[in-house]
Amino acid sequence: MTHGRFGQIAKRLGLGLAATAMLATAALADDAPDLSKLTITVGTPNKTGLHRQLIASGEADNVPYTIKWADFDSTPPLVEALRAGHVDIAAGGDTGVLFGIANGLKITILAGTWERKESGSAILVRGDSPLQTVEELKGHKVALPYFTKQHYQFAKALEQANVPFDEKLILRLNTTDGLSALVNGQVDAFVVWDPNTAIAQQQHGARILKSLSKVIDTAGVLYTPTADLDDPARKAALQDLTRRIIRAQAWVNAHPDEWSAQVAKLSQISPDAAALQTSRSRVEYVPATDADVIAGWQQEVDYFHKTGSFKTAYDVKDYVAKDFGDVITDENKKLAASQ
Repeated sequence: MTHGRFGQIAKRLGLGLAATAMLATAALADDAPDLSKLTITVGTPNKTGLHRQLIASGEADNVPYTIKWADFDSTPPLVEALRAGHVDIAAGGDTGVLFGIANGLKITILAGTWERKESGSAILVRGDSPLQTVEELKGHKVALPYFTKQHYQFAKALEQANVPFDEKLILRLNTTDGLSALVNGQVDAFVVWDPNTAIAQQQHGARILKSLSKVIDTAGVLYTPTADLDDPARKAALQDLTRRIIRAQAWVNAHPDEWSAQVAKLSQISPDAAALQTSRSRVEYVPATDADVIAGWQQEVDYFHKTGSFKTAYDVKDYVAKDFGDVITDENKKLAASQ
């Protein structure tokens, strides 16, 4: 029902402006999609992402739909689950998502995520390793979870150090196998992110050779299958959940000690590792239409196209949900006003 029709009905009934507004609100509520039968699957590519944040902050409580959790070791397997229709929304590293889009996956980016601190994205070596610089990695074996944000950051670190990206020496290992390979001396370095970095440091004496956020940093992503946005009910649920995700992240930022305790409990990692991870992270959600955010992602797409990893380049802006920018801006304003 349009506002013009509200006015016509109100005029016939002799209603004033306040009553007209009440009529409009009631009609819009009647038109709102029923979310009670929906299940939204939230994908998390690490031990401290959306799954734990939504629970710890209380934002997973009293939702008008059902939330299902799907946890993964990194973004690439999560993206494959999204391709198969098993994930509705996720947040994490941008590289795996950009690879998915390059490979034809219908993904829409809802928001960007800026890490405002150094984070635990790093090249690790054993505590007794003689290696001190990225240049010294030439000729050494490195464990790397491919097609992750750290893949891009590590590639750029090697480029800056004039070290070739040698796939014979850079081994494709997930976070669990990569840590085991480092500890057991099967590789000389391990590229990873928190809380895996913190676990390696606190429990295995690993040392950070290079913080990768100092090499190059791009915004992370909040994303969904494009098809979910074509369904009015699912889109409404995703808009509501996006607001909850932003509030959950704000809670995490404002309660570091409580969040650290929750990370240790929910992710079953040591309190020391959880505290270290929490101390070097502060994430904020921003509209995916932000010029700096888009520029960083586009630079990454162009890089992988240039190196041959992407057969064709594409414009990242074509894969962004512009109307979600208003949702993110509005929720951020509400949070700012409440502080």
